[in-house]
Amino acid sequence: MKLKHFIATHTFHSDKVKKEYLKFVKHRKKNAEWFENIPQREDAQLHQLFIGKEDFFFCHWYAESENAIIETLCEAGADQYMITMATEVGIPKIDLDKMKMLMGKIK
Repeated sequence: MKLKHFIATHTFHSDKVKKEYLKFVKHRKKNAEWFENIPQREDAQLHQLFIGKEDFFFCHWYAESENAIIETLCEAGADQYMITMATEVGIPKIDLDKMKMLMGKIK
């Protein structure tokens, strides 16, 4: 099974549902706590979560397909709160020369 990188965009069904979801997750402080309700599957692995106070948020997944991500979220009950669209993205890359230059400015 070949896994690929995806960015998932999640949009809440309504403001009411968003408030319910944020109440449900407000205790979560550490990264690992955000993933505690996501089933562990070989075909869809959640790696990062980017959430703010807007009507939508993003997640970085390593998965076989968009469908595998959606199935995983449904197993966790997330479909009660949001609709998801996952888009395959290229492998994240770092420009090492630029990063070294920026790190040099910090010192």
